Amino acid sequence: MKVLSEPARVRGFRFAGVSAGLKTVAGAKDLGLIAAQNPIAAAGLFTTNRVKAAPVVVASERVGRGKLQAVVVNSGSANCFTGKPGLRLALDSCAAVAAELGCDGTHVAPCSTGVIGHLYDFEKYRDGVRRAVGALNEDGLEEFARAIMTTDTRPKAASVRLRLGGREITVAGAAKGSGMLSPRVATMLAFIVTDVAVTPAQLRTALKEASASSFNAITVDGDMSTNDTVLAMASGAAENRALDGRERAIFVEAMGAVASSLARQLVYDGEGATKLVAIRVRGARSRADAERIARRIGNSPLVKTAFFGCDPNVGRIIAAAGASGVALDPARLELRVGGVKIASRGMLLVGALEAAQQRMREREFAVDLNLKLGSGEAALLTSDLSLDYVKINAEYTT
Repeated sequence: MKVLSEPARVRGFRFAGVSAGLKTVAGAKDLGLIAAQNPIAAAGLFTTNRVKAAPVVVASERVGRGKLQAVVVNSGSANCFTGKPGLRLALDSCAAVAAELGCDGTHVAPCSTGVIGHLYDFEKYRDGVRRAVGALNEDGLEEFARAIMTTDTRPKAASVRLRLGGREITVAGAAKGSGMLSPRVATMLAFIVTDVAVTPAQLRTALKEASASSFNAITVDGDMSTNDTVLAMASGAAENRALDGRERAIFVEAMGAVASSLARQLVYDGEGATKLVAIRVRGARSRADAERIARRIGNSPLVKTAFFGCDPNVGRIIAAAGASGVALDPARLELRVGGVKIASRGMLLVGALEAAQQRMREREFAVDLNLKLGSGEAALLTSDLSLDYVKINAEYTT
């Protein structure tokens, strides 16, 4: 299945991205809108952080009903930890969109991203909504992707076309996120739209399965956001026949392909990132054990700084694995970096370190750890921890 890292038209949807003056940078796009012609199937996954932003509270309740007509996203302010005024702002923002589109306000889901603890200017927001509705068009997904960016250096989009249910269908998406990435249920802000005809329950199942190996298998810094949201909408404009079991599996694969492309782009553009590293753990007693070790390695500041320095530091990697709490036997471990075996049978292979260091100078490489205890395996995408990451986050609100 060929996935393009670019936007696409999706029948039944229009998109827009405009400047509402919500960001401190004059003229920067900061308000995105996705709109359908009528209420359609919708599904969502949201942060499991105990501190949830107001738009997450509103959106999760509305998506839970299985139908949406529009999604509105602002960047520059997270509208989180803002109390009752923040909740009122999220509801009023949806009402402003509904008034311009002529739809039911309960069919509008809000999303916000930016600095926590601040409210955005509602009058600017409302004026931006008017401009966004006026700018809606079928080719506007890239502009939408630009409008939802914060510390991102580039917009993220992906799309795939295929035949399903007797019709050609499209699955496309956009996402934002560079830091504060370490999901459990969802991640950052990501939006997937398709013209396939499916029920809300089928869409929910597909989104959950697609996210397991994509949005839920990445990390940049191990910190979970308060605003993480993944939303999916299906317009049904393809007018395909009801999908059978095999076709539903193909649809899940297509959703997963788009989600994986977006997730990869997010880590590649991680704050200050100079490396994209695939952590692969196999030979564990269970998948859960393998995932626990992969996350421990992928989130370790010591390991990530070694990635930045192109240092094949066996000690840091195996120490992270051993600190995961998972039972393992050091005498059985086999570790490869960039395909080069640098540890085996409880010993460091000193002669292989130079070759591994050369591989680590590449923009992308893999770390493979085999526990040789069972059949459990897991994979995780992570980035390095650079000087620029520290600088970006040290100056984030100042």
